[in-house]
Amino acid sequence: MPALSERLEIRVSKEVAQQLREEARQRQVSVSELVREAIDFLLVHDKEARRRAAEALFQIEAPVADWPEMEKEIELGFLGIQTDGEK
Repeated sequence: MPALSERLEIRVSKEVAQQLREEARQRQVSVSELVREAIDFLLVHDKEARRRAAEALFQIEAPVADWPEMEKEIELGFLGIQTDGEK
């Protein structure tokens, strides 16, 4: 583990603090260690999972419309309008 040289302070609700203390107690680690693990998961493992998911999507050889048509579908979808003209 690299040297821990930076200090951060966060504020959480009483409920979240209690949940963190309980989880740390069950895992037999400090709350600080638990938070460091959560940060590591978010920054490393979650990013890796998203990358793998994107790669899996890129492997799907689904037909794709040209950009102007896709842009129109996205805009209509955002407005809640189906492409067949129904709302």
